[in-house]
Amino acid sequence: MKQSRRGVLKSAAAITALSAGRLALGPQPAAHAAEAHHDGQRPDTVSMAMHIHASWSEGPGSMEGHLDQATKTGIDVLFWTEHDFRMAEHGYPDVIHMTGPTETVNKVVWTWATQSAGTLATSQVAWDPAMSSPGDEAVPGSLHLAALSSGRDAASVGVKGSAANTVDQRSVYDQKITVDVFPAVVSPDSYLTLTVTTSWRPATHGRPAGQYTLTYIIDGTRSRSRTRDGITGTVHVPAHQGRWNTVEMRPEEDLARLWPDIEAADAAMSNLTLSAVSTRGRNAEGWFDLLRITRPPRSANAVLKKQAELMRGYAHRFPAVRQHQAMEVSLLKPTHFNWYGPRITMPTFAQPTPTADPNPDAAIAAIDMIHAAGGLASYNHPFGTSNPAVLPVAQQDTMRASVAASIVTDKAMGADILEVGYPSRGGVDLDHHAQVWDVCSRNGLFLTGTGVSDDHSGQDWFGQQANFVTWAYSKSRELDHLLPSLSSGNVFFGNPAVFTGTLGLLVDGQAPMGSVTVSRARTRNVRVLADRLPAGSTVRVVRGTVDLAGPGVPEPGTTFQDLPATEFKRGYVDLKVDTGAPTFVRVEVRPAGSATPVALSNPVWLLRDTPAGGIPRHRRVS
Repeated sequence: MKQSRRGVLKSAAAITALSAGRLALGPQPAAHAAEAHHDGQRPDTVSMAMHIHASWSEGPGSMEGHLDQATKTGIDVLFWTEHDFRMAEHGYPDVIHMTGPTETVNKVVWTWATQSAGTLATSQVAWDPAMSSPGDEAVPGSLHLAALSSGRDAASVGVKGSAANTVDQRSVYDQKITVDVFPAVVSPDSYLTLTVTTSWRPATHGRPAGQYTLTYIIDGTRSRSRTRDGITGTVHVPAHQGRWNTVEMRPEEDLARLWPDIEAADAAMSNLTLSAVSTRGRNAEGWFDLLRITRPPRSANAVLKKQAELMRGYAHRFPAVRQHQAMEVSLLKPTHFNWYGPRITMPTFAQPTPTADPNPDAAIAAIDMIHAAGGLASYNHPFGTSNPAVLPVAQQDTMRASVAASIVTDKAMGADILEVGYPSRGGVDLDHHAQVWDVCSRNGLFLTGTGVSDDHSGQDWFGQQANFVTWAYSKSRELDHLLPSLSSGNVFFGNPAVFTGTLGLLVDGQAPMGSVTVSRARTRNVRVLADRLPAGSTVRVVRGTVDLAGPGVPEPGTTFQDLPATEFKRGYVDLKVDTGAPTFVRVEVRPAGSATPVALSNPVWLLRDTPAGGIPRHRRVS
């Protein structure tokens, strides 16, 4: 599959290389980048948000919010990497018996936390073992709520639900919520509520940005009605006072009826709250029991078809962004793996519960499945999913050694890509993420490094702390061209709020960034391509020996050379690299006064002998 850069084939040498097929994939874009830099042009690149979660994952994000951010920030490509088990709602708690503040459903702990609002004269939250709905008599108990406001303004008391691993949060697509409710004392001024907080959306049609909410009111009314105020919707639900009722709510339908201009299926139930609300000093009292969250039976891939349908609909509203369906395969050890490719399907799950399979063979099998489908696998967030404050350097060194040794031992489980570009993740800074990558490079693991945000909010792509994107030298925004660029390592990554230039490497005039080449020469030329560097910045050249030190020596073993930005007036600097020993080289852009790189290239490997496992096809140079 041939790759080129749009409009930059300016030299006869480059055209000759293309027609001669010197490079295994056709001339890689970085080769043409050299000509473009030399001619004073800025090479074309494709910017990619490669790890994005919306309304099928935990958090407030929506597809609409992310696409709005991608459009505003000029990102070309967005990969939807929803968690597989969250899309499938695999093992999610679906029946809550309301027996107490904690309850185990499908081996998942569900918790209710008391909360109140406004000024209450009296209130009660009690778990009543003597009161049960007729539909739940086999599991005695229910939730008793009572509220009395101290004045005219509304005051409430209630409980907010949550579950281990946030599996209470789920898409409202095709969702039905039913609950048994006994309205003991209700009126238009005092009532019971079930409130669903849904996903965040940008400002539109005169409405503010924010999370849209649906409040279902049980006040003794005999008919259903809907009203809205901005991004707050109210649905009056019919129920008889003084007896048990089973009430039904369909959030997707209500969102569509209240706000016809939005894609109602692009919403998650981020929070669910049960309350008693009092106004004008009127008492509100009642019981809740047997909460069920269900949807009709459907095929394993039905949710992916719905996601694709939403993508097609949003493509008309956000034409500047090319969307691709991807997936984060998550219930595996030692980490999650992103699946990029043309034929995404829902995996099967080894455990009946939403818990990770501890068998490492499961991760290897998942990556084999991804490869068999023509895809690429990314080894995600090597330091975990939390985001605490940055830890002391000595502690980071210890963590880096442990993680690097594990990845080298397991050969990254066969993954093609390593998420490197996190300014901070798991308490570990970007330098230590890059050091793990260098340990891999030292050991002949040819992994493409990427920068990602792993964003779940869709609200401030450039302003948030984790804001890295990846740029590919690619002929187009389509998978047919992006996947080879990723596989070959012909990408760079960084902070798009600070870095607007390009990076690349070119070995001996023909081998592009990401390539693995073999030569017995004692020195070789590496052209470092860089343009639009921040004023006062430096380009750090990182070099290491490919000595196959193994997991017992989990140190990067790298050396550095800093080049001031002023040396790149022509768009490149040529370096003579000592290759008496096998070597890898990559570069970073470091702004003045900052310890954190804002852009990183992928490496080139300058070997003296063909590695035992051979050179991956996309990294070969003929």
